[in-house]
Formats: sequence, C-alpha cells, structure tokens
Amino acid sequence: MSDQTRKFADKSATIASETLEKGKAAAEQSARAVQQSYSATVENVRDFNVKMIDMAQANAEAVFDLARQLATSKEPSAIVELWTAHAKKQFEMLSEQTKELSALGQKIASESAEPLTRGVNQAFKKAS
Repeated sequence: MSDQTRKFADKSATIASETLEKGKAAAEQSARAVQQSYSATVENVRDFNVKMIDMAQANAEAVFDLARQLATSKEPSAIVELWTAHAKKQFEMLSEQTKELSALGQKIASESAEPLTRGVNQAFKKAS
C-alpha cells in the first residue's frame, strides 16, 4: 500500500471515528431529553389528575349543598331560587375549571416538549 493511500485511509478512519463519536453523543443527548420529557410529563399529568379530582369533589359538594337546601325548602319559589342560584354558581365554577384545565394542558404540552426541543437543538449543535 502506498504512503498516500495509507494517509488517506488513516484520515478516513479518523473522520469516521469522529463522526461516530458525534453521533453517539447526539444519541445520548436525545435519550436524556426523552427521559426528561417523560419525567416532566408524568409529573404534570399527576398534577392534572389531582386537579380533576379536586374539581370533582368541589362539584359533588356543591350538589350535596343544593340537595340539603332543597330538602329544607318550604316553598316552591325558594326551590326555584335555590336552583337558579346553584345553576349560575355551577356555570361560573365550570368556566373557571375549564380555564384551569386548559392552562394545565398547555403547561403539560410546553414542559413536555421543552426538553426534547432543547435536546434536539444541542444534538444538532454537537453534530455540526
């Protein structure tokens, strides 16, 4: 093998080795990003579920309060008043709960995607 061919082969091997190392580092970074994303998602989904349970409890308590009040009402007009007030309160509560759940959903999406985005960006920087 000529000296020039050997130098070319050595240089090609060096470039291939460096490329392999960059690819390995990028893959490791991507794996860490996926793990971080998964961890953030699990925590946020847990928070979302706890919020839903809290909301269900608040809604159930409101229904039981209405039932108690209706059971002690003596006049039909009082029943209508209670029912109307309850419906208004529940609508307002539902609107607020929807806003809270939407905000949590957006938080889950952004916090889950952020580690992946950061990891991909870093992987491309390392690979280039």
